[in-house]
Amino acid sequence: MKILATAAVVTFISFPACAEKVAFGCQLVTQYSEDQVGYLLSEARSVISDHETNRIYGHYVSLRSACQYDGGATRVVNVPPALRDLLAQNGVDIRRFAARRM
Repeated sequence: MKILATAAVVTFISFPACAEKVAFGCQLVTQYSEDQVGYLLSEARSVISDHETNRIYGHYVSLRSACQYDGGATRVVNVPPALRDLLAQNGVDIRRFAARRM
């Protein structure tokens, strides 16, 4: 459940062109706690580097801050295949969290 709850947060990373671009909105940050985000980021370290994990957290914080002032804020992120696979193995469809497809 915790992985499902914060799956989209992990997608806030920059990866090569083979990654799928998805825009995530304020629904993500209003629905899930910082603890849930932290849990998923620790799980994501099995498929992405510490550097990328830290970048993800930075994007999450940026979106959370923007949503305090603009309920329509979004962040476009690249979802790499390895991360998509990890999430899918845990029953998570990242498109469920997307504000719009890019």
